[in-house]
Amino acid sequence: MITELKLVNFRNFPEKVINNFQMENFIIWENWKWKTNILEALSILWNNSITKLNLEDMVKMWEDYFFIESKDDLGNSFSFYYSKEDKKRSYMVNNKKTIKKKFVESSHWCVIFSPIMMNMMYLSPSLRRDFIDESLRSSYKEYDELLKNYKKIVKSRNSTLKAINDKKASIEDIKFWDEKFIEKAAQIYEYRYKFINFLEESIINTKDYFSWKIDDIKFEYVTKIDKENIEESITQYLDKNLSRDIIIWRTAIWPHVDDFEIKVDNINLIHYASRWETKSVIIYLKLLEWIFIEKKTSKKPILIIDDLLSELDESHKDMLLKKVVYYQTFISNITEEKNTFYIKI
Repeated sequence: MITELKLVNFRNFPEKVINNFQMENFIIWENWKWKTNILEALSILWNNSITKLNLEDMVKMWEDYFFIESKDDLGNSFSFYYSKEDKKRSYMVNNKKTIKKKFVESSHWCVIFSPIMMNMMYLSPSLRRDFIDESLRSSYKEYDELLKNYKKIVKSRNSTLKAINDKKASIEDIKFWDEKFIEKAAQIYEYRYKFINFLEESIINTKDYFSWKIDDIKFEYVTKIDKENIEESITQYLDKNLSRDIIIWRTAIWPHVDDFEIKVDNINLIHYASRWETKSVIIYLKLLEWIFIEKKTSKKPILIIDDLLSELDESHKDMLLKKVVYYQTFISNITEEKNTFYIKI
């Protein structure tokens, strides 16, 4: 359990130490007081991101660096330093400098709830892909590097496609990037299907959240690959669509364009269910995320709930708070909740 957080030159804090954390922590502050800053600091240390902002934006105005440190009840400390001037990042575990990989392996992981999450099924497919990829990043330390390498290969393949279209490269030049693309894409699918299979098996438990009896609910991953022959189906599709890719200068298929749907009696959830029922299913998906992470890492993830309670009605709020009781939770809120420990910053 995290017991203390220290901030130096982070956002609007010149220096701040909070050392009275409990299992359930409500961070109470007026809207304009930047209570999300506390959660941002925690998420940086715990290998996730709320806002995905540039670290430079998190340095206090007129300062050159920020420093964050957390301590847990086992006596461990985890520290992160960022220099605005030279873009330097430094990691420390128990006051000893270390590399990022070892820092990530030894530190905690977090699962983040935010208001935009409640629109995951209504908005861009990128939100749904992010849900899958963030879950895998938190469950498998090597997945983050794999995803970065895959994106670099897609970028290089797209540049080669443009060069071919501009008559500055030949068709033969794309074969090098196709081989790398197939290799990394297949690896990503191997990881994704571990999580997808878990979701497919578990989603049935959401049937109780509907106001009337439903016969079936399914998690469906939307992709053009053949799950049983991943590399072969990617190869065939790349060959078949090469001319189109050259014209549009873009790799238009595979992990970076896939999606998923929740089907209720063979109808898309958002066309079948009420907003209340859809929110219930989304909350349950996040619940499955932290269960999956705990199973794969043998560690309980820390939960960060940022300004979400104000978006929920009392029944959903109660539903969420009852499920998080066994995990250390940090919740930003405007008002105090009954029978809970809260921190006024």
